[in-house]
Amino acid sequence: MRSSTIKTKRELFYLIVLCVFLNLKLNAQDSSFVINPALIGAIFPNFEYSLKTYNPLLIPYIPFSKGNFYGEVRYNYDRNGTLGLYGGRNFMVGKTGLNIFTPQLGILLGDYQGASFQFYYNLIHPKVEFNLTNQYSVILNDRPNFYFNWSDIQFPIFNKFRAGATVQIFWDNTIRMIDPGILIGYRTDKLYLMLSSFNPWDKEKHFIFFAVQYKIVL
Repeated sequence: MRSSTIKTKRELFYLIVLCVFLNLKLNAQDSSFVINPALIGAIFPNFEYSLKTYNPLLIPYIPFSKGNFYGEVRYNYDRNGTLGLYGGRNFMVGKTGLNIFTPQLGILLGDYQGASFQFYYNLIHPKVEFNLTNQYSVILNDRPNFYFNWSDIQFPIFNKFRAGATVQIFWDNTIRMIDPGILIGYRTDKLYLMLSSFNPWDKEKHFIFFAVQYKIVL
């Protein structure tokens, strides 16, 4: 009986998310289709428990957009062995500095099965950039719900280079992790390179994240 109830709830979640996703996609403005494929990696020299337990070295991550529609396809990003499909809408405000608000709904398939609510906030200014990711996932199989946050602040230096600070937060029913760090990056109109060092002052918890992303306009 319990298994049947969980299956029904899961199917309802997927149906709601799919309807919202299709509605946003069909109502997107007529404009270019933009794909930003990325490869994310992590190195954990001494950290016994961390994302290393759940994520392999390389994580494929494919954001895409058309008009105000913004979607993502990602594997091993949410949890290891889990496919995430996300759809949402960009709301843009500002003149000197651009504020972008992006609520999204997502479906998780694989090791973790359920749905996510995700919210992005990005401030893009000539002198500073601030990025905030909030994600809460409701899991419908025998895995815990979880909350994830990735935030960073970046300051442009030396033309296309940038430097700043970042933090990752992960919470579920047994784990509470808050990992602050520093980052450096390089950005052009099409290419973005990022390297983040979390807990560099603590040998036991130190780990490194890197990302390579490229912009394709169709």
